Amino acid sequence: MSYLLTNMEEVRKENEKRQRILELKEAIKKAEAEWNTSDVEKLKKELKGLTHESLLDKFKKNSVMY
Repeated sequence: MSYLLTNMEEVRKENEKRQRILELKEAIKKAEAEWNTSDVEKLKKELKGLTHESLLDKFKKNSVMY
């Protein structure tokens, strides 16, 4: 039961992260259209922070758990 709740929590967090990434991409497009370079740089840094995946996280995802 707790595994199911943990898994659902992970799915919820992943969905929220994807939603935030989409919002940032749209905000970047809007800022670029308005020639607002300072906002574009801030948004791109935030996006990079969300999309960067640590080596340990990659290892955990790809490893087989017994």
